[in-house]
Amino acid sequence: MKILYIFSGFPGIYYFFDNFIINELNNEDHICKGFNHFEGMDSLKLNVLEFEPDLVFTMTGFILPEQMTEWLKDQKNKLAVWMTEDPYYMDKTVEIINRYDYIFTIDRASLEHYQKNGHPHVYLLPLGTDPNTFSPSTHSDEQELIDICLVGYPYPDRIELIKFLLKETQYTIEVVGGKWKDELREWSKDQRLKITDWQPPHKVVNYYNNAKIILNTHRPQDLVENNNSMGIISKSINNRTFDVASCGAFQLISHQPDLRYYFSEKEMVSFESQEELIEKIHFYIKNEEKRKEIALNAREVVLKHHTFAHRIKEIIAIVQKNNKSKSGPG
Repeated sequence: MKILYIFSGFPGIYYFFDNFIINELNNEDHICKGFNHFEGMDSLKLNVLEFEPDLVFTMTGFILPEQMTEWLKDQKNKLAVWMTEDPYYMDKTVEIINRYDYIFTIDRASLEHYQKNGHPHVYLLPLGTDPNTFSPSTHSDEQELIDICLVGYPYPDRIELIKFLLKETQYTIEVVGGKWKDELREWSKDQRLKITDWQPPHKVVNYYNNAKIILNTHRPQDLVENNNSMGIISKSINNRTFDVASCGAFQLISHQPDLRYYFSEKEMVSFESQEELIEKIHFYIKNEEKRKEIALNAREVVLKHHTFAHRIKEIIAIVQKNNKSKSGPG
């Protein structure tokens, strides 16, 4: 297929998502061309008329102008969007989903909402990982590893959790992400704590590989910054779950309803309270072999089912199947 991929338009991690997708489309022998919508309407028209794509594909769709999607539909182009922020910006997504022929969402609760509202082609598609980026290291000295590492934005529940661990345990802890220094200023002189600013994927992999336990928690449902007045509660796991597993690193993950759809208890350990978390940290810190066994099981699952290559194949298969059914018998 010929796919015109319109960049999400967001910086940070989305720059890498965009490139992972384009790389995998090309690896699957599709002809993929990237387009930045900031180039404007005339540039879009020129690219589409010259390239003649079978599919126009983008992520989030939040800042892609309606004028562009309307023109693309007028030209009979099929449009697909991957909603990778669901359900936290549902107030925005419900306004734009009907601009697209295919909706892919990372969250099951959002999927159910879209289906209930009658969109004919909506599919559950969590983000995947890039195993070329997220891979194990040869680091083998257990004594040099940080005890606990958390990578991500300092949401209020994460701040509370890190402070709880600092107060209640003597473990070494590293947090990686923007604004942690401001939130943990009173702990800045504690030698057990290390704070590192936001890191791109090719560097964050080092932090996953240099900790005994990766603490993986999900975005809060009641965050002030959320744009989800309908109160849809996420059921699915975040993309960090797959990235950490791809590294062969051990993680303790806050429980989500969909977790066991992707990983068994032999492949992923979850927690539902601070008390349960601290109990499991104590246990797994002492049991290196058990940690490695579970982490390797998770890595095997990810490599078989949850890479960006798998996701791209699924997207293309769905589009081709629908196109074939509409064309009828030959």
